[in-house]
Amino acid sequence: MKPGGYILMQHIKRLSRPVKAYKKWGSRIPATYRDSVLRQTGASTANDGNCLARFKHCRSLVPMAQEVHKPIFHLSSADGAIGSHSQAVRDAWSDFKSWAVAIEERIWPL
Repeated sequence: MKPGGYILMQHIKRLSRPVKAYKKWGSRIPATYRDSVLRQTGASTANDGNCLARFKHCRSLVPMAQEVHKPIFHLSSADGAIGSHSQAVRDAWSDFKSWAVAIEERIWPL
């Protein structure tokens, strides 16, 4: 079995940059992944190709989706996804689709 990469969870951005606490931990992951998982010591982490996705913090969409037993990207106005939540649902659909494609390309490269 070969590792396909890692996913950075609950990545929060402010002013198009990760917030300080997440940036601190997120910047440590590439080297730790290379050292501990891939056993590649001293390898460069510039342009890290091992990061499959950066899951944004979905805020209140997660409990909303849990309550109605649906994926985040299938929430509707009937479920309470109104106003800015409806845009977040559309963004989630786009994000999950791009993540699925990235994972699929790692599993079955052309």
